[in-house]
Amino acid sequence: MNRMPATPTVHQRIHQIIHVALWALLAVWIMIMIIHIPQMSDAHATVERQRILEISAENRFYCEKWGMTPGTHEHTLCTLDLQHIRAKIEQRIADDTAF
Repeated sequence: MNRMPATPTVHQRIHQIIHVALWALLAVWIMIMIIHIPQMSDAHATVERQRILEISAENRFYCEKWGMTPGTHEHTLCTLDLQHIRAKIEQRIADDTAF
């Protein structure tokens, strides 16, 4: 009866090393992702806050440009109208990109 050699061949050993290395890389990648997820969330929140501040400044600029004094009822209505226009445009863009 022919018996297989007890020691692995060079090809088998290389395959085992690559297999272990790939699993180790996956484990390291998962750890890096786990560590960076909170940082990515913080960065996203910072960008979103900055975007809101920029839009608010633009709204104020246009309402004041059209002669509405900040803090007045007209200025508030103007800002709300601009927010509504932006929301409609964003929705249109989202609908167009959904296809």
